[in-house]
Amino acid sequence: MSSVQGTRKMGKKPGKRTMKDRPAAGFAAFRKRTITAREFAGALASIAANTPTMYKVWVKHDLDPGFREELMLAVAQLNGCKYCSWAHHEWASIDGVPEAELAQIEQMDPANFDRRKWLAISYVRELVSARFAPVSADLEKKMRQQYSEHEIAEIVLVAKVMDAANLGANTFDAMRWRLRGTPVKGSRLFDEIMLSAAFFCIVPPVVLFLARSSKRSIRELAASLLDHTKLAEA
Repeated sequence: MSSVQGTRKMGKKPGKRTMKDRPAAGFAAFRKRTITAREFAGALASIAANTPTMYKVWVKHDLDPGFREELMLAVAQLNGCKYCSWAHHEWASIDGVPEAELAQIEQMDPANFDRRKWLAISYVRELVSARFAPVSADLEKKMRQQYSEHEIAEIVLVAKVMDAANLGANTFDAMRWRLRGTPVKGSRLFDEIMLSAAFFCIVPPVVLFLARSSKRSIRELAASLLDHTKLAEA
């Protein structure tokens, strides 16, 4: 007996799903990682413990700023954070990274990309995927051949900063889903409220910084963010 005949015999129309068969609204579609308020506080504490390294990276520019932004964009793409992807694409452009190079990171296309930089991009993505557990021995070996110990420490810190920011923004997204009537499975209202508050504290100064650095109006940058968000959601 065919599967269709079997379905008919059981009293169901072929291809028709019952309410019981359908996943809860919003649960299947929201696949991004989120974070609790407690985990976010712990991540910030861990990052704060590396303040000297942060100073070297973001103030002294021990890492090339464009390279730093490429690493952050790669992590944001991995975590599916549309807000951070937009911000660090813009920031990387300000720091002189060509649009074609940014497009390659967003599409994960290593063709003709600087091999040393692509190695670091692969490294931070594997680190984040492994929740900062040890990466593969081969990748670790290649990193130590190409980068010094302090450079690797800086690259790891950049990944940690971006991962925490991404998960915080994703939790804000979970709040948006809740307000639409489709709460995200496993996400708590308290955490969504706390991380949404943090999100709204961070976004305005970031947009202001990008506007001043790119010599564009805040209105133009805000419109760009909204357009990017709509496109990502579509």
